[in-house]
Amino acid sequence: MPSRCCSVRTSDPEGSPRTRGPMRATDQDAVIDRILALWSGDLDTLPSEPRLAELTGASRASVREALVRLEERGYVHRTQGTRTTPNRRLPDVGRRIDEQFDHSLSIRSAGYEPLLELAASEVRVLRAGDPGRFDDLPDGTRVLRTVKVWRVDGAPYALAEDLVPLAREVELDPRRPVFELAEEANGIRVAWETLWVDAVSLDAERAALLATTPGAPVVEMTYCGYGTGDDVGYWSREVQVSAPSGLRNALIRRVRHERGVSGS
Repeated sequence: MPSRCCSVRTSDPEGSPRTRGPMRATDQDAVIDRILALWSGDLDTLPSEPRLAELTGASRASVREALVRLEERGYVHRTQGTRTTPNRRLPDVGRRIDEQFDHSLSIRSAGYEPLLELAASEVRVLRAGDPGRFDDLPDGTRVLRTVKVWRVDGAPYALAEDLVPLAREVELDPRRPVFELAEEANGIRVAWETLWVDAVSLDAERAALLATTPGAPVVEMTYCGYGTGDDVGYWSREVQVSAPSGLRNALIRRVRHERGVSGS
């Protein structure tokens, strides 16, 4: 495999305060949602832990754990002896590739009208020596292969090719998000995605679907979604053309210092 950028992301998206999805099922996720609901772009600090507990109806221990998770994901910075500082750039950061997302939801949340087109859907058996393969599934694996194109206000934006191993006979709606298809097709509740990023020249088939020129330079992202037992739920390969404002791919990472963090 060529040298490339790589990232691992959990399959539990928070999104930015502007693109956050619906409330998730666990109690801790609900506390996080309530804290994010208090978010304001002009805040210098978040309320204290006791005040957050009062506002969210959660225990202080739950609030503390939620803040730890939010800090890990780049939402806040905590310094001993001071209050928690929110990341005020989050509302304008764009689409975070370190978090799971659904294209249609992120497009709509950014203020545009999404359109999903199913360009191809088929059941196939993976063969050894196929030069078009991008997965590490065993030869002979039976998969659902889909090709989807998302449009932003009518203009082509992204194309994804998904391979979902079929462990059982089940009727699937290929238009559904790949992580939902995986859970139905093979029973894998995806916990992590490993993501590789490459710069490639667009092949003729994908260029036609994206209404652009073959050979055009694009960003290609390859994902492997897998569960806590290391079983693969899906492989995906995605390319994008130039993203409009609010949909640029972004990554937030923590910077660690031995002696505090500068406020400048």
